[in-house]
Amino acid sequence: MWEHIAFVFLAFCHEAYASHGFDFGDALALIIGMAAVVVGVCACLGCYARKRAAGLDAL
Repeated sequence: MWEHIAFVFLAFCHEAYASHGFDFGDALALIIGMAAVVVGVCACLGCYARKRAAGLDAL
């Protein structure tokens, strides 16, 4: 599992070095922002799943 996460992180870092329109700081901020969005979406899906599971327990 950690190997996959490390691979994705290194792939994004490679994109940060390869970008010509941004400097490294801008690209790194973009990568961190994308990670925050993914964590936020997963958190919202988890909240939705818990609410749905609580509703099913009431039946």
